[in-house]
Amino acid sequence: MKTKKLFSTRQLVILGLMTALVLIFSLTPIGSIPIGPLSITLNVIPVAVSAVALGPVGGAVMGGVFGLFSFLQCFGVGVPSTMGEILVNISPFAAFVQRFVPRVLDGLLAGFIFKGVSSLKSVRSYYIVTGIVSTLFGFALFMSGMLLLNYDKDGKYKMNDQMREFIGTPTMFVYACIFVALLSFFIGYMIVSSKKLTQTQVACAIAGFCTALLNTVFFMSALVILFGDTDYMKELIAGRSILLFVVTFVGVNALFEMITTTVITAAVGTALFKAKLIPAPHSSSEAKT
Repeated sequence: MKTKKLFSTRQLVILGLMTALVLIFSLTPIGSIPIGPLSITLNVIPVAVSAVALGPVGGAVMGGVFGLFSFLQCFGVGVPSTMGEILVNISPFAAFVQRFVPRVLDGLLAGFIFKGVSSLKSVRSYYIVTGIVSTLFGFALFMSGMLLLNYDKDGKYKMNDQMREFIGTPTMFVYACIFVALLSFFIGYMIVSSKKLTQTQVACAIAGFCTALLNTVFFMSALVILFGDTDYMKELIAGRSILLFVVTFVGVNALFEMITTTVITAAVGTALFKAKLIPAPHSSSEAKT
């Protein structure tokens, strides 16, 4: 009785190439752009491409490779991580969980997201999905814009008193969020509904965006949950709300990762489908309105 292979030969080649990219990005300065205690990482790109090309399992495997090398950076392997060195001194096990598990979940969920979007049979459905993703990107752009207005000479993102008051005023903040959401949804909807993008490109772009977004969400969530009670984290939080801490701590790093991962994943994924290296999803031209 023959057993079904987890990956085909072509998929194994793609997995090997993506692993090589993670190695290069992790062990050389090419893949990390340090900004304060965090770094803009390009390692989410191989994870996103693997999720698109190899599905949830491939995304999880590549996320695990990323997470493993992210943990090794805590010990100075490759590009050192200042935060990682501090966290591993506090608790090596918690540092491993914080670095490894979020990346595995990220790749796994990105694979499911790609499968879900690419299998939509209604054009209207993925128009709506794209609009929702555009809304999330709009929020990231909105918050990053506020931070850039208060970027100081020490390379730190801050919020002045007026911005804190703005966020702390529910009515004003809600109205601003509604405006950003509607505008972003409309822009995303119009881009896709113009039919200049195929469903393959849309699915790849959404998977890339979600990979970068979830990487930040899972990484920061694990950081707060596992190390929130430590003196190191209390000093970083400095009495702020968790939301304000995360926004100012991440800065525009996450926005940069979202943009690059979205664009590159869409381009690479589309090229792989056109080259027939991996099967193409449901085509938008065949979708029903």
